Amino acid sequence: MNARQSSQKGRGPTDIDLANYAKAYMAAYMSAVQSESPEHIPQFYKNHPYGVEVCYMPNGSFCMLFERAERPTIAVSGQEWDYVMGKIMSGVFYLATVYSHEGASVEDASSRGRRDAIRDIRAMESSDIVDATRQLENIVRELSDVNQWMKNPVKMADSALARLEPLKQTIARSGPIMDKMSMVDGLRRYSTGPSEMKLDSDGIEMLSSVVKQMTDLSELLRDVKLQGEKLEEIENHLRTEVHDFKIELDKKIAKGLGVILSTTDRKIDKAFASIQPSQQEDESDDSLDDLYSEVNSLREAVDQLNAEEKDDTDERLAALSDEVLSLKDAISNIKVPMIEPPVMPEPKIPAELLIGMRDVRGEVGQINLRVKRIEEYLTALSAARRSSNR
Repeated sequence: MNARQSSQKGRGPTDIDLANYAKAYMAAYMSAVQSESPEHIPQFYKNHPYGVEVCYMPNGSFCMLFERAERPTIAVSGQEWDYVMGKIMSGVFYLATVYSHEGASVEDASSRGRRDAIRDIRAMESSDIVDATRQLENIVRELSDVNQWMKNPVKMADSALARLEPLKQTIARSGPIMDKMSMVDGLRRYSTGPSEMKLDSDGIEMLSSVVKQMTDLSELLRDVKLQGEKLEEIENHLRTEVHDFKIELDKKIAKGLGVILSTTDRKIDKAFASIQPSQQEDESDDSLDDLYSEVNSLREAVDQLNAEEKDDTDERLAALSDEVLSLKDAISNIKVPMIEPPVMPEPKIPAELLIGMRDVRGEVGQINLRVKRIEEYLTALSAARRSSNR
């Protein structure tokens, strides 16, 4: 069975794919060794070129057998396990095994070649053979010193033999870095999963149900996304509307407060004007001065009295004036010793004036109450605006 037949049966790599894999593997290996520049170069790098035989195995994996050659060659074939075991028993210089799941592309070959090169370099640096080689180099350097050998040849020979004995045991204990037989055995025991999955009617029905549920779930997620976008648009619109409403509300509040304050100022001015004293003074009688001040402060209330009451009051005042004049004339005609002047009774304020004064005071109290309510409203409004601005 050749590699092409096997690849067509298992849908694996073709002969050209395997040949390209081998080329890329060797190129990546050599490039990695050159870039690392190790002190001890791996044997695979020293002994190229190679003749490479790529064997495609029944389980879809393949192995590469490297033999020293005068010029590089690559051969691809489909083989059985016994053939590969026989080649290893007869002796191959280098072996690389590739499992089917590792891939057979050029990129996979480059990665694998570089990884194997780094592995071989680290193995050379940490192996006992490297230490033995270094000791052997030192011994050879000492043996090349002729002067020491001329002075005491027996001592130099005994020392060299004593130092070469551990090297002999080290070389005897050392074996191949890789166990090629175990590598091929592991490759043979590798089993790939089934290429096709057979389903009965229940399995097909279950898969159909799963597909339907996934479709419904995707539609639900799409609807949720659309709803989220709509909610975001509504939120932005409401935010804009609330902002505009706050601006309009502030304007209306400012305008309404202006109207209220102007109206209140007019009413307060009117009230104070109605109770403002006339600033008239009477130097003859202190009690009449207080009365006249109170009467002048209630000037607007007195003006609202009817004409008849006003005429009656004027007549009464005129009669009193006439009586006072007649009394003065009578007193001036009577000659009596020094006597105390008669006590003048305190004039009484008419009841109509008292009623007018109470009305004016009531109106002033109502105005004060309204002013207090306006102050409370303005305080609450300013507190609400400060909390909303925060």
